[in-house]
Amino acid sequence: MPLGDGGHGDTDADVPGGPEPAVKDELRRYLEADDSRLGEVFRLSQQGRSADSIATELGVATSNFVWNMTRLSHAILDADLPSAPSLAASFASKFRTMLKLRTWSPEARLYLSARLERLEQASEDSEARVEEEEISEDNTRAAEREEVPGIYVYSLPHYLRHPYEPALGHTLLKVGTSDSDAIRRFREQTRTTALPEEPVLLRIYVTGGTERNGPIEAQFHRLLRSASHAPTATRSAGREWFSTTLGFLDEIASMLDLKITVVNDYSVGSA
Repeated sequence: MPLGDGGHGDTDADVPGGPEPAVKDELRRYLEADDSRLGEVFRLSQQGRSADSIATELGVATSNFVWNMTRLSHAILDADLPSAPSLAASFASKFRTMLKLRTWSPEARLYLSARLERLEQASEDSEARVEEEEISEDNTRAAEREEVPGIYVYSLPHYLRHPYEPALGHTLLKVGTSDSDAIRRFREQTRTTALPEEPVLLRIYVTGGTERNGPIEAQFHRLLRSASHAPTATRSAGREWFSTTLGFLDEIASMLDLKITVVNDYSVGSA
């Protein structure tokens, strides 16, 4: 299950049914031309493709990723905004990125800015955040019990709420093999007293066997460092910590032809 919004979401009461037709056309043209995964999912959805079919074509293991991308396109086109804090925060990140474009009409810019404000308010809902973190902990423990060989991607809720490099949309993610000492130590530390939060397992990139874990992990780390995604100024960053995005990691996994299992989807941003 993705970290959903607990319902269909809040449709903006000030603009019933979404934006004015001219603004909606402008937003639709943006999605049709978008070269990120959001645009890919939107265009395939417009062809009538199912979520499972789209997930297969894009090389992701479940349709959760497609669900979130579709949910984002509805937020953009219809003002159908989520109430779940992490989803609202990640959608807000996309809205900020969109607002950096200089090509929007004044009406479209006003529409996006107003929706961004609502998303930021939803992302700060403390009661909803506690409930969401409990769900993510349950998802994490359930996935860990299956002991699937692969590359595991963890983070801490603080890093997910407060990006390490906000201007780039990057935050600290721990990338390592399921059987590595570093990953085992990380699980143990965060579940004792060394760190104040429970780890959140975000992705498992399935390798198909423990004998493949080491070489594939080395490829991940090499590609991340070559892209300058290795943090240099934090005491918490060890060899397996990277300042990156889930979108970038998913692209590496796709390039390596690995099955992508989405455990918790805190981010819909692209690399």
